[in-house]
Amino acid sequence: MFTDTHSNKLGWFLDKELGTLAGVRCAVLISADGLLHSRTSSIDQDGGERYAAIASSVRGAARTYSEEFAGGGLRQVVLEMDEYVCLITQAGQNMLLLVQTTDADADLATIAHQMGELAVSVGDRMAVEARKPVPDEQAAG
Repeated sequence: MFTDTHSNKLGWFLDKELGTLAGVRCAVLISADGLLHSRTSSIDQDGGERYAAIASSVRGAARTYSEEFAGGGLRQVVLEMDEYVCLITQAGQNMLLLVQTTDADADLATIAHQMGELAVSVGDRMAVEARKPVPDEQAAG
């Protein structure tokens, strides 16, 4: 079953709150285990799914790093490339918010602030239950 992750309410909300912000190329809302939930209209479904998978992996590596070296928990991941910056932050229970900037000179303080405001204001709507493995007897049946 195909789901358009831009047409849902949070996709439109991402467009309004982050997609119109100067310096933002795209934003995606992702479950912590890597499933795309919502995206801005500036990227297509396939692009959003690629961002989701990569963001989940990067967050997992960062969390492991924090645990291994007593970092006290993960707040945000910042990936700085030559051409742009990517920010990944917690956004509700078991959810991540990723924003990619249009270029490396974007106003990161403003973008990060807006991401934080968005996560606080609608964090309860963005929360999802963690997926649990299906017992072998249910999977076979």
